[in-house]
Amino acid sequence: MTKLSAHLQNGRLVLDEDPAPPSDRPPLHLVIDDEGDDLDVEEIDLDEEELDRLEAVIEESIQQIARGEVYTADEVMSRLRAIHGR
Repeated sequence: MTKLSAHLQNGRLVLDEDPAPPSDRPPLHLVIDDEGDDLDVEEIDLDEEELDRLEAVIEESIQQIARGEVYTADEVMSRLRAIHGR
């Protein structure tokens, strides 16, 4: 499998290099691979203070949900568009 790299430009995925012409290549499949996100690490080593802060943030989030302090994805996107003038 050939790997291609790309970047976001004006909200669109743009290849960093031109692939072979469509007739000469198999179909492209998009795979998001963010090596720095640590989501594939089975065990994250946190010290006691970091773990306490994480648990406090999670608990506060749970309480916000219980109080109905939530936004739909459409509301979030609308706010982001307003901030960025789109």
